[in-house]
Amino acid sequence: QIESFEESLEELLTRVDEFVGMLDMIRSDSSQVVNESLPQIYTKATEMRHIYRKIDKLEAFVKMVGNCVAEMEERVTKAETDFGTFPSTFKKILHTISLPAFLNKSASSRQQQTLYEPPTLFKTEDYFPCVKEVPY
Repeated sequence: QIESFEESLEELLTRVDEFVGMLDMIRSDSSQVVNESLPQIYTKATEMRHIYRKIDKLEAFVKMVGNCVAEMEERVTKAETDFGTFPSTFKKILHTISLPAFLNKSASSRQQQTLYEPPTLFKTEDYFPCVKEVPY
């Protein structure tokens, strides 16, 4: 009975040693996480906030450019309907031909009605000041 008790006690001591070893490993892993990994994670999170701000600005820029392109497309469509899509070489030829005075009056009044107003365009340098054009 004493021998079986000693064997049980030895086995129990072995299990306690294994348990203590596991606790030490968990403590060292936890201290490594707290002392090393958490500061690294915090630093990366701070860097990511900066990147997120840049992404938000870039999304706003892309949206603004999209609006400018849509407005330009509307203007081109309107100009095509107002002036037609007649090839420019024919237009030049027709403009060089002298027209009777009564036709010139109607053409000049039409030109006064549809004066060209250049659109306001954005400059990329205003949004990306560090970008400099590289000569080719």
